[in-house]
Amino acid sequence: MNELKTAVYIGKGASHSWIWLVKTLDASGLRNIQFITDVRKVKADFLVVSGGDPFAIFSHIGDKGVSSIRKFIKEGGTYIGICAGSYFALQFHENPYPWLNVIKSDVSNFSVNPPPNRRMPHKYKVPYREGFVFHPVREEVLIQYNEQVFPAPLYGGPGILSADAAHLAIYSGFTDKTLFLCEEKEAEKVLLHKCALLYKKMGKGQLFLFGPHFEHPYFGKANKTLIQMLSQVNPRGYPFEVTGECVSGDLKNKWLRNLKRWVSNGRLAAFGLENYQWKIGEKIYDPERLAYFFETCFHLVKWLEKKECIYMLESLPKKMRELTVQVRQLGPDPQKAENLLEGVKEVTGLLYSVYFSTLW
Repeated sequence: MNELKTAVYIGKGASHSWIWLVKTLDASGLRNIQFITDVRKVKADFLVVSGGDPFAIFSHIGDKGVSSIRKFIKEGGTYIGICAGSYFALQFHENPYPWLNVIKSDVSNFSVNPPPNRRMPHKYKVPYREGFVFHPVREEVLIQYNEQVFPAPLYGGPGILSADAAHLAIYSGFTDKTLFLCEEKEAEKVLLHKCALLYKKMGKGQLFLFGPHFEHPYFGKANKTLIQMLSQVNPRGYPFEVTGECVSGDLKNKWLRNLKRWVSNGRLAAFGLENYQWKIGEKIYDPERLAYFFETCFHLVKWLEKKECIYMLESLPKKMRELTVQVRQLGPDPQKAENLLEGVKEVTGLLYSVYFSTLW
């Protein structure tokens, strides 16, 4: 299991949910993880594209990136699409945008006239060609996989009606934690008994496409199912790549104090941005998402403090200081918010690489 290598896309269009995946992989011992923004030369067993904005993902990786992902799969790689990463791989329109489009399908939550919205209009629908991809529910839904039924969170993922691929799981019900964005009866028509998880062979490789977030660390049965699927893949021998240099003593303590100072300040500043929202691409981002990155970094630093020897990236405190200054100066400008978002994703990925190098 430890030999399997995962490349996690954290570039433009990726939201914060890739952190959920990393936490679940870490808890399962799958710690050979690489954080990437360039998909053109992936050297890993898995390429994971998780939640976010498929329009922004394509604007970043372009036609060359799409071609590279197809080549990666055909040559034996495994593509894991979750939420936005699933839409990115599906061809669900006769005139699709030039995304990956490797599995022809129909999605139940695409319509020219979606049902009336009840709440959270900024989360309800996204334009696609002449219609909309709409999201009838959020939060917890029930999934049937083989003979098992378990909860998993849904934050915009597709309901799939048909596809030239194997249907591994379906949406089987709602719970008292389901948040309905349209009338419940309409949501039932759109989602229940529709496919929630697809599998397809492609060349020497394969794709798994998830509507719900099986990787969310609060959903143990969904996590276990995901890890069982990944464990069936044969490793192709990609080594773990250490990040930084090994340090201890005064050098370690000085570096961590400096880093922790700016992580803590950035965390407090991000929690103080409660009056703002920013439209970045086709998604609305709020301060809670920015704060989640700083909170994740804070806990990683706390873990590193307990270790006698750690791996260190000298540039990280400076990068974190620059991000903290940006948070303090942030207002309603979506471009500045986008720049900050890309920065905190990069630094979080680097700090995770330091963490895994120390753990390895």
